[in-house]
Amino acid sequence: MNRGRLNLITSLLIGVGVFVFFLERAGINEIGSIFLNLNPFYLAVYCVVTTLAFFPTAWRWQVILKAHNKKVPFLSVLKYTIAGYAVSYITPVANAGGEPVRAYMLKKESNVDLKTGSSSIIIDKFVELLGTAVFGMVGLFFFLSLPQLSGMFKIIIGILLGFTFFVLFTLYYRTITGRGSFSSLFTYLRLHKIFKLKNFAHILEKVEKKMEVFFLEHKKEFLLSCLFYILYGITAIFEFKFLLLALGIDASIEIIIMSITFFGIANFVPVPAAVGFLEAGQTTLFSLVKNDAGAGFALSLVMRARALIFVAVGFGIISYFSGKQLEKVYRKALK
Repeated sequence: MNRGRLNLITSLLIGVGVFVFFLERAGINEIGSIFLNLNPFYLAVYCVVTTLAFFPTAWRWQVILKAHNKKVPFLSVLKYTIAGYAVSYITPVANAGGEPVRAYMLKKESNVDLKTGSSSIIIDKFVELLGTAVFGMVGLFFFLSLPQLSGMFKIIIGILLGFTFFVLFTLYYRTITGRGSFSSLFTYLRLHKIFKLKNFAHILEKVEKKMEVFFLEHKKEFLLSCLFYILYGITAIFEFKFLLLALGIDASIEIIIMSITFFGIANFVPVPAAVGFLEAGQTTLFSLVKNDAGAGFALSLVMRARALIFVAVGFGIISYFSGKQLEKVYRKALK
């Protein structure tokens, strides 16, 4: 068994252990009672809103692609976004496992070269991380008002947010000054000495050049992409609001933002689907603010069910895409 597979199994086992621990803490009977009393109206509204949450994300990426002089139909961008989400969800790579899938589908179906596609995706992730960090700062402000949370936890969150802003600033500054971050790191690690990767540094430099042009010459599109992230954030607030109402909880905006922040933190844990850690965060939060651990666990279960539905949709898109690619190869072979 190779190390990668062993690490994957180990992380999953840890996640399952955390899941079971918090399931016992929340109480199976309490969770079952919550589901028996689900409000179908608010649940239906939640389903609509959570589906619409993909739209601002797709619009954001489409704006960035247009700045690269690539006009890709919205439905195609939405399709690639959901496919990338599906792959990212089941991999332990923090919200990034599906990006190669997005770039590949973009190239094969929309004829966008990999350098341009990669540049647009990296910028898209940059905006997403920037928005997540700002959202996290608001969440941290509310966390500070919770005396029940340990000071060490607050310090750790503050350090993580500070580190995120530092990395984003470094990436942005080195990009606009033409120094590059990825190519410099690639060279520093001496990866260019590896025969198979010898030319990869040049590819990275070309990708970084496209990013430099975007940041320097397309400030309007950069601002618009940030505004689309804000729209996504507003959608996420409504998403959590209606889900909590479906569970019988009329939560304040402070609790919703803290819940979203915990959700964001869980997604960065290197465990596929954040198994166990999503439940841990929500159960802990609602135990502290509502004295209702079962509600937090029930919330995480519905969120996980929602995610798995879109994972199924995403892999359906990937399967259909793969089938079309095989059909093209077969037709070429017959000519």
